[in-house]
Amino acid sequence: MKMNIYVVTHKIIDNPLPDNYSYIMVNANKTSHNYKYGDNVGDNISEKNPNYCELTAGYYIWKNDHENDIVGIAHYRRFLTTNRFSSNIKSYVNEKNICRDLKKYDFISTKPYKTKMTVKEHMGLNVREKDLVLLRKAINEVCPDYLESYDKVVNGHQSYLLNMIITSKNNYDDYYKWLFSVLEHMEKEVDMTGYSVQEQRLYGFLSERLFTVYVLKNNFKVKSYPTTIVGESKLKLTKNKILKKLRLKKD
Repeated sequence: MKMNIYVVTHKIIDNPLPDNYSYIMVNANKTSHNYKYGDNVGDNISEKNPNYCELTAGYYIWKNDHENDIVGIAHYRRFLTTNRFSSNIKSYVNEKNICRDLKKYDFISTKPYKTKMTVKEHMGLNVREKDLVLLRKAINEVCPDYLESYDKVVNGHQSYLLNMIITSKNNYDDYYKWLFSVLEHMEKEVDMTGYSVQEQRLYGFLSERLFTVYVLKNNFKVKSYPTTIVGESKLKLTKNKILKKLRLKKD
């Protein structure tokens, strides 16, 4: 089977990649590059990258990849790994891992992120309350059968983050068709006047949680892997883990 894991980047990166991984430049309308893939080719939403983040690469894959049986998304600094303490490319999930897992699971993704806050409260760190209201309204109007799952996820305490998934192209297309049906419906009513650069990344933030909703509603099985962060030492990762625990205790 043919596969490609698209590694999203917004700048020129020359780090080596394993077989079946390829860089894709996002916001490519404004960035020159020599990569094979850019989010501004074919049917695309490259100009929306400040609001949709890595979803502009995701959209490109959905609309323009017609040759691969398996597709996925990683980031230039974050990869799914079989060893969370190693950033060596030999530890990235590979063709053998992927083909084996997709015989038993529908999706491959990150480890669920757990917090003492509810998912809705955690979303509120980056998303305004009025936009959460609009998101729920959009789900109710576009796919009301998902509303129960949405409420269960946002009132719970864990979700998949980072928009990093690997799956069959058929599963991928079905998911992105559903995802954009919700986000594009919501987008008609969103007003970002006065939003900070961080707040403008709205649809990227929301979509992370929507993947969890999609999985829950459809009873999909997900194989979870740890995420390695390229360029950070084990010592720094350990320090960050300790600081995160301290923050969660304060919450």
